[in-house]
Amino acid sequence: MVAGDIHMYSASLVLKGRLCTVIGGGKVALRKVERLLEAGARVQVISPNVEPRLLELAQSGAIAYERRPYQAGDAARGFIVVAATDNRDVNRQIAQEAEQHERFVNVVDAPGECSFQLPASLTVGRLMVSISTQGTDPKAAKRLKHVLTKDLIEGTCDFPQAARLWIEHSEDGR
Repeated sequence: MVAGDIHMYSASLVLKGRLCTVIGGGKVALRKVERLLEAGARVQVISPNVEPRLLELAQSGAIAYERRPYQAGDAARGFIVVAATDNRDVNRQIAQEAEQHERFVNVVDAPGECSFQLPASLTVGRLMVSISTQGTDPKAAKRLKHVLTKDLIEGTCDFPQAARLWIEHSEDGR
């Protein structure tokens, strides 16, 4: 699991055809499902309630959907497991079970319980760039991604300064 001084190994995963399980059905779960589908994953969602868009995806056959709460054994399925419920205790249980079954797990409300983090990524043509703060500041990674996207598309050059400011700020906070 990710903790304060753990260094991460950066990789791009091929998920085409692989089962990925998302437990939870809110807006965050929807974002995770959309990214998994973009990567070609087979997605299973488990949640008693889901966002309307997730229901549409299930009805179209784009995802599998089980309308029920998390149960023991759910986090043992899938190459990747995403714990995206609105219940901290349930997310913790999902993380523990996924870890026990050696599944990669992303816990949306507890970076320290994740075995992988999702960087802020941008794609321009065939170029993919990912920005990670190693789980310490996901909002900053997203902001830096937007700055870099603007630089690449509009030809501006604001990213180096924005990145330096974040690095200096993050080092001051240690």
